[in-house]
Amino acid sequence: MFFAIILLFINLGISWYNAWAVGRSWADTKAMGGFPRVMAWCGAIMSACGFTYVYLTILATGAVAFHFLQPQYARAVFELGYVMIILPIIGSGLGITAGSIAAAWRNRNLMNIGMAGYNTYASVYNMYAAATTLPGVLEDLGKTFNTDDEDSGPATYLVILLVAFALGGGILTTSAIIRATARKYAQTVRASFTSGQSIYGWRAAR
Repeated sequence: MFFAIILLFINLGISWYNAWAVGRSWADTKAMGGFPRVMAWCGAIMSACGFTYVYLTILATGAVAFHFLQPQYARAVFELGYVMIILPIIGSGLGITAGSIAAAWRNRNLMNIGMAGYNTYASVYNMYAAATTLPGVLEDLGKTFNTDDEDSGPATYLVILLVAFALGGGILTTSAIIRATARKYAQTVRASFTSGQSIYGWRAAR
């Protein structure tokens, strides 16, 4: 349980950082378009999926703790959530991997090469895990929902509702962080040029 909580906070921190980093570049990538804009969207999707996982964990654990769901239906929450986010994770991960490989090719330093290697490994692992896990997950979901248990109907609706809440919460949280960061960054840039001092430390010409 301790390591699960630590992993949850790590996932939360990574998701927040991804949304914050996207927010800082949101206006610039919108103006540039092309691949930088694709990379921004990939980061936003990855952040939303991360927040969704965190909310899934909280909602499923709370539903079991307060006896709204039996453990097998809590497992169905995770499984249905996994089905919903794994393809966006793989797609955005491939985009991020392509961007990191391009950055490592342009600037061959240890950090860029290491990041490209890690992202490549993560993308390959996610694709392998999806290929080996999804069939079993879909089969298990079918068995859980297609049962003669009289409580299966309300439990199925609650599972779908919790997943929908988690997914919506992940998207809204990411959107809020991106918008707030982009707005704050734009204000910082305007203030720096108004005062004649760049955010990068050089003085604007007068």
